[in-house]
Amino acid sequence: MKLLEFLEHKGSEYAPFDPSRVKRIFELFKLDFLQDFKPQVLHIVGTNGKGSTGRMIALGIKRNYLHFTSPHLFCFNERFYRNGNYVSMEELQQAHECIAQKPYIQELSYFEYATFLALFLAKDLDFLVLEAGLGGEYDSTNVIKNKISIFTQIGFDHMEILGEDLKQIAYTKLNSMGKKAFIGIQHYPQVLQIAKQIAQDRGAQITYVTQPIKENLPLFLQENLALASCVLEFLHIPFSLQEIAQIDLIGRMQKYAPHIYLDVGHNVECAKALALELGDQKVNLVFNAYQQKDIIQILQVLKKNIKILEIIQVQEERIIPKEKLEKILQKLHIPYKDFEGVKREERYLVFGSFSVVREFLKREKDER
Repeated sequence: MKLLEFLEHKGSEYAPFDPSRVKRIFELFKLDFLQDFKPQVLHIVGTNGKGSTGRMIALGIKRNYLHFTSPHLFCFNERFYRNGNYVSMEELQQAHECIAQKPYIQELSYFEYATFLALFLAKDLDFLVLEAGLGGEYDSTNVIKNKISIFTQIGFDHMEILGEDLKQIAYTKLNSMGKKAFIGIQHYPQVLQIAKQIAQDRGAQITYVTQPIKENLPLFLQENLALASCVLEFLHIPFSLQEIAQIDLIGRMQKYAPHIYLDVGHNVECAKALALELGDQKVNLVFNAYQQKDIIQILQVLKKNIKILEIIQVQEERIIPKEKLEKILQKLHIPYKDFEGVKREERYLVFGSFSVVREFLKREKDER
């Protein structure tokens, strides 16, 4: 079966929770394919900032690395970034044909299978920058135990899976800690307390990052730059701050056009970062969101910056029904209309999820 067809049969990104499945399958996979697994694994876990931090580290390493990230916007191979380029779909297909012949592979979820592809592709490289999905302790990326742990900002997101209590969310993520860990700038002191306790219990060594690096970037990217720089210095890898700050990931407060910003953020902490960056600016907010998100609080944070909210239709099951979103907007007294395209005289922020940015870019491409 072709790779994309195989993935389509997997269905949703994450299968029903089973903490034993991926560990059991990994032991078989390791025997078959990873007996000479060489790379130093840099395991990135957190709520926000994983993609940008990982890409900054990868750009600093420069060569003989693979950066595994998720999700993708348009094509599956965007998750596999090696030595400055995406791994081709042809190479991914070859890897798929090699590993998918093993019967146990069929049990893996979509994300678990993507993780195993990354491990296979990186087995002969020097570094694997391995980004966790939405979890930590039970994430498929956590099957690698010999690693350096890198924790970006931890906050509230995916509460329907990780739990509504910050303590529970933080424990789930920080319990993936290896013997050496880096903790990025945190907005909740409780996260640092939990990290310290876990490190003491395991005899792990923690380096705390406390100050952003002042570059011409939004504050949240300055914070991620500080974390990435700290890791690279520990690895004794020479790098240029200016070079690693030039991340090529779509939608991290990206200036897509002089009057259009794109951001794939989708939670309250992301909204706070955007509000801080916007300051007193008013924008047309091109928006939609998954219904399990804290949409009311997200919009309350951004309300002072919203000139008008433009609802962009996204064809996904998890997107909030339009009538429910309209009721929220009416309750918050936020003016709104349907998104029909951009006007040069208006300033826009496209925000709400990867799906929102993807849909916007598709429409932009079609209009051209």
